[in-house]
Amino acid sequence: MGLFGSKKSQSCAVCKKESSSTSKPKKEWNLKGVVCTDCFVKLMKKPHPKITNPDDKCVTCGAEPGGLYLWKPKKQWDLKGWLCEPCYNEKEKADNELKKNCVLCNAKLGFIARHAKKEWNVKGYICKDCWKIQESKMKTS
Repeated sequence: MGLFGSKKSQSCAVCKKESSSTSKPKKEWNLKGVVCTDCFVKLMKKPHPKITNPDDKCVTCGAEPGGLYLWKPKKQWDLKGWLCEPCYNEKEKADNELKKNCVLCNAKLGFIARHAKKEWNVKGYICKDCWKIQESKMKTS
């Protein structure tokens, strides 16, 4: 019962053989107990229906590529859910275009593009001067 001692042999849930090297089965296999290495490899080779989550689809196009191929949208995009890779790339490209010029005065934005506050009802990025003007309008209102 030491740190490097031998493992206790357990019975495989598939072939019922005693084995000291066992693994836990995947949820999709619907097996109780443990599985020996031979059965584990055989089960891995068989196609099994994937347990799908209803949230595993793109919020813009509705594609269902699966949980591994979905991307979390950036906070500035105000999207709830996931995006597939093509929709994510398209959204990011459009976002980068918005970062080039101020949406209020069309001045070229520098290194820091400021995202307008929600209460200003401005979609896009604004320059430092327009930010100050918008802030002063909010303080006087």
